[in-house]
Amino acid sequence: MLKLTIAILAATLLTACGGPGRRAEKQPQKTVLCGGYTQQRPLSDAERALFRQVTDSLTGVSYTPESVATQVVAGTNYRFVCTAKAATPDPATYEAEIVVYQPLPGRGEPKITKITRL
Repeated sequence: MLKLTIAILAATLLTACGGPGRRAEKQPQKTVLCGGYTQQRPLSDAERALFRQVTDSLTGVSYTPESVATQVVAGTNYRFVCTAKAATPDPATYEAEIVVYQPLPGRGEPKITKITRL
């Protein structure tokens, strides 16, 4: 009697869940990594303004932002991938990453935390 009850329950569960013979349509899933950066994407106007604000005082190299990824912390980290060009005769261009931290409103001004040549 117990085996029959278990078999009936198993058959009911398989039927309710779609069973091995029935395949549900696969839908694309977005993977969200808590605490991680988003994918690189084009900049918004607000992000361009933030980039100009923090890089205006830099000298020796000019940076042109190409894409950005964000990370929510106690504020927001922005990871800008840029084209860099040194202020020298016959300058070479290269890629660089500039990380900017923008604290929550009322907690300070945004600032560059790291510049890395890629």
